[in-house]
Amino acid sequence: MKFLSASEIWKNIPNKDVFVSLVQLAKRDNIGLYLVGGTVRDIILKRPIVDLDFAVSGNAIDFAYKFAEISDSICITLDERHDIARLIFHDKYFYMDFTGIRGTDIITDLIARDFTINAMAIDASKTLEDENLEIIDPTNGIKDLNDGIIRLASPRSFIDDPVRMFRAYRFAASLDFKIHDTAFPLIRDSLDRLSYISGERVRDELFKILSIDNSIRYLREMDDIGLMEKLFPEIIMMKDMLQNKHHYISVWQHSILTMEFFEQNFIPDSLTNYKSEIEGYLQCEPVIGRSRIALLKLAALFHDVGKPIVKMMSKNGRIYFLDHSTKGSEIMLDIGSRLRLANREIMFLKNVTREHMYPLGLCLILNEPRTANEKDRMIRKFIQKAGSELLAILMLSYADFKATRGEYAKDDYLDKLDKVIGDIGEVYFREAFLNKPKLITGSDIMKEFKLLSSPAVGKLIKQIENAQMEGKIKTREDAMEMIRNVLFK
Repeated sequence: MKFLSASEIWKNIPNKDVFVSLVQLAKRDNIGLYLVGGTVRDIILKRPIVDLDFAVSGNAIDFAYKFAEISDSICITLDERHDIARLIFHDKYFYMDFTGIRGTDIITDLIARDFTINAMAIDASKTLEDENLEIIDPTNGIKDLNDGIIRLASPRSFIDDPVRMFRAYRFAASLDFKIHDTAFPLIRDSLDRLSYISGERVRDELFKILSIDNSIRYLREMDDIGLMEKLFPEIIMMKDMLQNKHHYISVWQHSILTMEFFEQNFIPDSLTNYKSEIEGYLQCEPVIGRSRIALLKLAALFHDVGKPIVKMMSKNGRIYFLDHSTKGSEIMLDIGSRLRLANREIMFLKNVTREHMYPLGLCLILNEPRTANEKDRMIRKFIQKAGSELLAILMLSYADFKATRGEYAKDDYLDKLDKVIGDIGEVYFREAFLNKPKLITGSDIMKEFKLLSSPAVGKLIKQIENAQMEGKIKTREDAMEMIRNVLFK
């Protein structure tokens, strides 16, 4: 038997008063209530906990709604068929999930979960009375936590829920764990079951992987086993497509390399003076939980997806990819829709893909003899054309050119591109910060939307500042409306 002290649990539990009230209600109504899954895993790992997962004997949805009536929370039914509900509390950044126990008891429920490290539970009712609390661990999850292993809780895990194939890599990425070898043949045997998964569920797992600093490592592993091709069949043509003398690797290899360079250093050397502004721009979340940097990584991975469609060969055997960025932007619409992204995210992918070659073209033009006024006019025209995606386009263009591999690829070309990017950035940032009043404060946000002080409020402020810098909002009312859209849509 494995035990955890109550003090270790209480150190990690957010909103302790709410938790005590919940446990008291469960005891009064004779409801079995267990902390489960990721909550127990993160308590053992001493990781920050932002939400609590519970397994409930009886009807979980009814129990959740009952607690919502006596707490400052809103109850939402997530899945009536599987008896899953969520309580969202007034600060909007803390929630509790409740799921009815599957099978005859908590042991049966845990064995049916995805991975051993998520198949543990603690009897919540005992947290108020016992100093040493038993960790219910039927699949030896604690050992795998200590060994850094992602192991299936059951050989049926991928059959019961194919999205767990993506979750395996997501947990490996977020925890820096190793997937156990026994999982790989089961993944290969289950690939065809991916067609049964909704785009929303795949999207959520993929973006959690993309949010990791070194996500390219895990995408490569997913590609090696066949997951990426199943999710994005466009990759098959990209792998088969050899390129011209600007490259000696396939379109897909180049795309992988582009994303790798982007993750290594996404800020061009010429823009290092604006590091904090660029980081704030990338950390913005057009939709809660999905950052702009994750979207840009996806764009890096598919910026040349149009090349196999437009490939042409001249009489002398030279290969061309005329207007591949436009064709790629059209394919990005399909990819974004397939992943059930919001319209603003899809348009970001489309626009960045369509314009990713523009800085290089501008570089070639500006390196010709031009007057200062001519150069300034061309730069301003590009800034206006790129709009709110300007910084993303510059960073993708830079990583793209760094990943170019061929006899036509010269180091001084990258230096010239970097200089032009710096010139564009100077004009953009100088005018972006010129006479920009502060539209809203953190106190304003907390008062208007009844939020508690938290890092999430700082994120909202950064999003407002970026939107103002990009010209999307101009007034306090615009800022308030933007926050409403972020929080409630």
